[in-house]
Amino acid sequence: MKHRELNNQEIKCIKLTLNNYLNKEGMEEFNFENLYLLYDNDRYNVIYSTDGVLRYLKLFKRIYGAGILFGNFGKNKNKIKFSISLEGMDLISKNIVKNYAIINKKGETLFLYGRDIFKSSILKLNGAGRIGIFNENKEFLGIGNYNKGEVIKNIIDKGWYLRKGG
Repeated sequence: MKHRELNNQEIKCIKLTLNNYLNKEGMEEFNFENLYLLYDNDRYNVIYSTDGVLRYLKLFKRIYGAGILFGNFGKNKNKIKFSISLEGMDLISKNIVKNYAIINKKGETLFLYGRDIFKSSILKLNGAGRIGIFNENKEFLGIGNYNKGEVIKNIIDKGWYLRKGG
């Protein structure tokens, strides 16, 4: 796999996605310089890494990765689209002020087992579409999809690592 710095169009695309969750202060606080693109054939992963790791990364031409998967790019009708990963969402979770839900203990347990969240488990809901899911202590649990119905669909949760061995 090869790596390179993100170009302006890619950074703009990431900012557009993060704008769904963060306010102006959260956007300013996030360090976009810690992101790089790891690519091979048709895989385009965005990796978040520390300053120290990024300095050493420049010494290598081909790597598998150094950092955490922040998200990836895909194409939708010849237009690039950024999709944030579970770990990417966790990284920004302390600054999420839009598109999130806070759920009760019962909902938390079910969600971490891969189940959807019913309205009776929702304590607070802000926004729609892809949303961050938090427990009552504002600990990040995963990503859901809410389309103004009775249920928040589980896209991915932190219990996935134990269930799938990821």
